[in-house]
Amino acid sequence: LSPGTLQRGVSAALESGSVGLFSFDWMKKLDRCSKSSCKQCLAESGCRWCPASKSCHDEASIMDKCDIPINSVGQCWGEGCAYQLGEFMNHRPDDAKQWVEQTVETQAHSLQPFPTYTAPATGMFDLATGAPLMDPSGGGSANGYTIAAIADWGTGTCAARSVARLAASHNPDMTVHMGDIYFVATPEQFQTNFCGLPKGSQEGVAFPKGKSVTFAMMGNHELISGCSGLYHYGFPYTGQQTTYAAWQSNFWRIIALDTGRLCYPTDHLGIRNVEGGETDAPMPNEVVDWLTDTLKLGDPDDKRGIVLLSHHQPYDAFSTAYLGAANQLNKILPKGKQVVWLFGHNHALAIYKKMQLQNMDFVIYPRLMGIGGFPNILQTPKRTDGLVAYDHRTYQSIPDDDGMSQRIGFNGYAKIVINGDDLEISYITADCTNGDCDEGLSDTESTVVAAETFTADLTTGNVIQTAITIDENTLTKVSEPDDEVASVSCIPQSGLGNYDSSLNHYD
Repeated sequence: LSPGTLQRGVSAALESGSVGLFSFDWMKKLDRCSKSSCKQCLAESGCRWCPASKSCHDEASIMDKCDIPINSVGQCWGEGCAYQLGEFMNHRPDDAKQWVEQTVETQAHSLQPFPTYTAPATGMFDLATGAPLMDPSGGGSANGYTIAAIADWGTGTCAARSVARLAASHNPDMTVHMGDIYFVATPEQFQTNFCGLPKGSQEGVAFPKGKSVTFAMMGNHELISGCSGLYHYGFPYTGQQTTYAAWQSNFWRIIALDTGRLCYPTDHLGIRNVEGGETDAPMPNEVVDWLTDTLKLGDPDDKRGIVLLSHHQPYDAFSTAYLGAANQLNKILPKGKQVVWLFGHNHALAIYKKMQLQNMDFVIYPRLMGIGGFPNILQTPKRTDGLVAYDHRTYQSIPDDDGMSQRIGFNGYAKIVINGDDLEISYITADCTNGDCDEGLSDTESTVVAAETFTADLTTGNVIQTAITIDENTLTKVSEPDDEVASVSCIPQSGLGNYDSSLNHYD
């Protein structure tokens, strides 16, 4: 029960002047809403639906068992899942209370020891078979190998469930969650929002498993509560040993990085200072050593194409970027190396130009795909010089109970298909059910909003983009993709003077 809800309820009763404070009639006064379904309930002014108890209550009723009830018809379709999208909207007072309370409480939880590979494990795997590799040059042929990569997915909402079912429909060989289980990745939230266990009478949402590989990456939310949810519940679900790995074919190296473990200032006791903001999200020294000594990522004679996966973004047209991992990679990768880099963290979908970040010696094709399951509060780019296209469509507008509404975008994922030296990436978002977004996201219908093909050139060691298609009916196109390398810098903090970071709940 939030103080705000109680205060509004008491005030409403006292102002009516009709009954004593503790009388049954006063309770009924606060519960004038009595509809038996979510849609009927929300059709009445001032009524809210509690999905946990399947009951309708006045907005200020102390009889409402839900901390954050459903407050718009467009959320009713998801009432059977553990959480609703409206529970993550920042301007609702009860939402803000959940974020603050859970963050303050769990950032002092014990920080779990960082897991690493111990011999004979190397963290290198054959892409096609999943078999462990001992030699960094290893990796056989891979044809028709499919990966579903999903970022910022772990909300436990029916929107996340729709994305999971769409991704699973491709029968992927590998599935990768690129970080963030909400609210703060506690063991209970991992069980519900990743492993699919129920939350009371509401169903949990399970991350889709790949035929040979399922992998959960580290995000910033996993760190908030000390990593116990990921390490003790996520790892048994996926079968992985730690948060970084490489899958290799004779043409490609798919490399999962850990940018989450060090993304908040942490004292000598392991207590995280989340309210103080994030660091530049560098990788732990153990990961850097693995990239250098085990994976031999800096070997100039290894000409295979590289696809990097991380939670944090090395470039961002909407917000600040996190250059910790990029600076570390700059000391490892051969100069001039061209790589594809997929990332999440910022809850948006954006295709960027081929670019070389300021003071970096390698070239990247950056792709922001943080749209898995979190309500993507629509943002306007702060700069466009490195931007090709972004998704600015409105899926729903969700009220905040303070006279505001926030427009949120569509959830989705990336489908990666490897055929020999070619790698195809499709960026896919869920469609509205039967074309009606108030009925929620479809489990079966989706739209490919952009698609591109890269080729691994074993002569030069570079990744070359050979095709790209942007659906201009869905994405906002800013510029034409160009094979010329754009030299860009990231948005400085001074350029974010009017940026409200609370919109993304620490992303």
